[in-house]
Amino acid sequence: MVTGQIDKTIKRVKRKVNNLKRKPYGPNSVSTNLKPRAILKDGDYNIIQPKFRWRYLHYVRDTFTSLVDAEWKWTIQVMVLGFTGCWISFALLWWLIAFVHKDLHDEHLPPMQSDNGWTPCVLNIYGFHSCFLYSLETQSTIGYGSRAITEECPEAIFLMCAQCIIGTFIDSFTVGVLFAKLTRPRLTAYTVQFSKNAVVCLRDEEYCMMLRIGDLRKSHLISSSVKAFLIHTKVTKEGENLNDFETELEVQCDDSGSDPLLLWPITVIHKISENSPFYNFSASEMLNEKFEIIVILDGTIESTGQNTHAKSSYLENEVLWGHTFENMLYYNDEMESYEINYKYFDKLKTFPMPICSAAEFDKIQNETSKQSDLILLKQPGKIERTKKHLRILEDNINNSMRSISFGNIQEYQENSHEIISEPTHQKRSSTPPFPVDWV
Repeated sequence: MVTGQIDKTIKRVKRKVNNLKRKPYGPNSVSTNLKPRAILKDGDYNIIQPKFRWRYLHYVRDTFTSLVDAEWKWTIQVMVLGFTGCWISFALLWWLIAFVHKDLHDEHLPPMQSDNGWTPCVLNIYGFHSCFLYSLETQSTIGYGSRAITEECPEAIFLMCAQCIIGTFIDSFTVGVLFAKLTRPRLTAYTVQFSKNAVVCLRDEEYCMMLRIGDLRKSHLISSSVKAFLIHTKVTKEGENLNDFETELEVQCDDSGSDPLLLWPITVIHKISENSPFYNFSASEMLNEKFEIIVILDGTIESTGQNTHAKSSYLENEVLWGHTFENMLYYNDEMESYEINYKYFDKLKTFPMPICSAAEFDKIQNETSKQSDLILLKQPGKIERTKKHLRILEDNINNSMRSISFGNIQEYQENSHEIISEPTHQKRSSTPPFPVDWV
């Protein structure tokens, strides 16, 4: 009775430990209100594949990819079993040929063959151990010289040809798996860094969500492209609740679109416009809404020509409102080259901006612009004064350019004085040429 309770307690503790291990939040595992990650920060998938009965048959159908994706211990075990199984299988066939040909009888063993003139299928075969060594020597083309095939048995000649062909296929398959496993782009993706946080700030009077991507290698990625996806909850018009709804985010890198040039760390920008799912999110809603932003960088490795695929994700608490990235690119005058300081890769600085949503910000801007236009139209005197000052400036610029072109400096000064100076009967004003009230 006590033993059964202890076993139940141990199982319950193990389940709790396994659940803790599956927590995808990393340093944020304390918070239970965050959306579970689908992609971890290092780019690995946080997805457990289902374990159904015949799942291993699907792996066998694509053996090459399965061995490349498997851990090293499983790949090495499969290779060792493959070579050993092939050697033993052909050793049994060689032993069977020798047994049928009566080469294993005592009077037909190698010490007696010179006395009775017996010609075996394979020289120097004493038993299964000798057959195994001959199989190994044939497939690996070692050729020690002590064992060799004769012309006595046609089936032995056919078996030797078959083993050479099959051995070549096994060697090629093994070399291909090892090469693909050692040079797979997945390892190269670990040299691509994503910023720890994404930020929201104003750029050119537009709300922008930004993150930073950098490549640590000297040979940078070429033909690269950046994509971003939002995984969030959506309620359809019919009331259906879609927990993991995917929305592609429009991203760009400065003015180069989504195909950046990775000479140095780049800033990926998502403009929060009317087409953005974050258009109606304020600072508080951005923090309280559950979502995950998955960022994917595709590119070609310059040195090997292989395609690589790096990815990371950001939860709602990793998107900081009113921040921007510190500058990390400098020009070194002594070395006459650009210098990247990766200490500032994740460093942020505060950026003053409203806490309202982008929709409210655009609405306020439009209303302010309309009010300014109405005030200007209601006061035609300001328009006339504006036109007058613009004509004065235009005449001043034309006369100055004409005087400088002909080299008549004195005429240029007189004309400028006549245009700018006021009549003597008017008082000089200390106000600037542009009235303050029409700005």
